[in-house]
Amino acid sequence: MIMSDQRELPYISIVVPFYNAQRYIAACVEALLAQTYPAERCEIIMVDNNSSDGSAEVVRRHARIKLLSEQRQGAYAARNRGLDEVQGEIIAFTDPDCVPASDWLGEVAEAMSDPAVQIVIGSHQFGGRGLLLSMLVAYEEEKKEYTYNSSIKVLYHGHNNNMAVRKRLFDQIGAFVERPRGADTIFVRRCVDQYGCSAVRHIPSMRVRHLEIDSVYKYYSKCSIYRRSRRAYRPMAFVRGLTNRERLLVFRRTVSNQGYSVAEAALLFALLTVGLTHCTLRSYLPGLERGMGKRRRA
Repeated sequence: MIMSDQRELPYISIVVPFYNAQRYIAACVEALLAQTYPAERCEIIMVDNNSSDGSAEVVRRHARIKLLSEQRQGAYAARNRGLDEVQGEIIAFTDPDCVPASDWLGEVAEAMSDPAVQIVIGSHQFGGRGLLLSMLVAYEEEKKEYTYNSSIKVLYHGHNNNMAVRKRLFDQIGAFVERPRGADTIFVRRCVDQYGCSAVRHIPSMRVRHLEIDSVYKYYSKCSIYRRSRRAYRPMAFVRGLTNRERLLVFRRTVSNQGYSVAEAALLFALLTVGLTHCTLRSYLPGLERGMGKRRRA
């Protein structure tokens, strides 16, 4: 984003909930403080959600960050506590295990320059590197491009670790539902119901690195968690996954746009097939998942 007169830039509030995030939170804090967006036009609010490690101490070292606390357990309760204190016309959300790119807020402001846009959702890289994870990142980003340009309402969902929202939208449709998972998706769907699919936009240049996903197995595990969560919040917001036809379309677009060879395409197809099987088993056979967890700890 090319910075214009600072007086014309929107004031942005960053809200980050955290709970026992000492392993990652310093990297998150450093990235937020290193934003190229003018410091005079943004604020950083981090909300301690009953951490028992040194997370809060890491945050407390930085005078520029406003540290709050929320005793009601849950990331959405903590986010709502942050919403009580924000001064910005735009609220940008990320998580303590995520590292936003230095131009993150600039990309948010640029996307929000269109008054019709109410929510922007960014792209994700993973904490781990290597060919396999890079392929999965490429597929996931292509999937977002398909989803948020499809105008198929039942595909729209939220990503609170890289999402920005106009403050007035919270004033209109309310804060996050306080539940263990999926409140970001419920919120996005309420927005779509009121303003239509065009009110939600995917911005690939609005980037964060999700440090927790550092292996293919961790990626598979996260996918299965999201699938279970989708079933749990279905009474409040029905969201379906891609059909097999849509998955194949996204796969083909990924292969084409990335210029993969036949061998690389076959490798990606295998990764996705194993992942789909893994997620299905873990989503519908929780006993198997517990058994796998015990074996890993042994």
